[in-house]
Amino acid sequence: MPVPNRVPLGASTTARKWYLDVDTNFSTVSPNWVGVFGITEFQPKSDPTMQDDSDYDARGYGSETKTAEKWSLVMKVARKVTVADATVYDAGQEYLRLRAIGKMGPDNSVHVRWYEMTPNGPRVEAYDGIASVTWSPDGGKMSDLDIVSVTLGGQGAQNAITHPNTGAVIPVITGLTPAGGLAAGGNLLRIQGTNFTGVTGATGVKVGGTNATSYDLISDGLIEAIVPAHAAGQVDVVVTNAAGASAATATTKYTYS
Repeated sequence: MPVPNRVPLGASTTARKWYLDVDTNFSTVSPNWVGVFGITEFQPKSDPTMQDDSDYDARGYGSETKTAEKWSLVMKVARKVTVADATVYDAGQEYLRLRAIGKMGPDNSVHVRWYEMTPNGPRVEAYDGIASVTWSPDGGKMSDLDIVSVTLGGQGAQNAITHPNTGAVIPVITGLTPAGGLAAGGNLLRIQGTNFTGVTGATGVKVGGTNATSYDLISDGLIEAIVPAHAAGQVDVVVTNAAGASAATATTKYTYS
């Protein structure tokens, strides 16, 4: 078998990629997800139980296998009030605190999900599970911020779930720059809008019903395309992803001259 082709990687991801939500309905059927804001540190942890399963057949080589696994989420949160009301703490933080202080057994459990949300980055890792809650204020000097150490200890499985932000939404075009060009085509067209994530393939961008000569998906709100040749006149630009094609509006018009 040949050696795999080695291609240099791009930018690194960061530890701050994680979002955490709590389910205030505590329901795996009809959850009500509320974000936990103010997280300053976040560490998903796994603690496997390894057992020796060596046997005579291995001719002296040892062997081990994983027979159990515990998971936990260890984090710190900065206690912050809401913008709307300086007397009210963040709702997600408060849900965790109220399930922790003085609560035991089922009353100490929460249903949570956590997933990566790096801007313009991967939407791959996403998990949920049931966990117990510990809430321990760090305290400190008069000038210190109010920081709380929170640990969510897994109760049962850590489940891989469909990423909450990967569901395709029909693209919307809000602007074209420039809004016209020569019939010979070949010029660069910047397409502004929303929900461009997932646009792929030769038919992802069309101008007047003809595939763009080429295009680059710059972000969820920007595509840069090379316009194909077309007869003079006004046509529509259409962007398509898995959810469907953008609608024709006043902002999708491109004029060939």
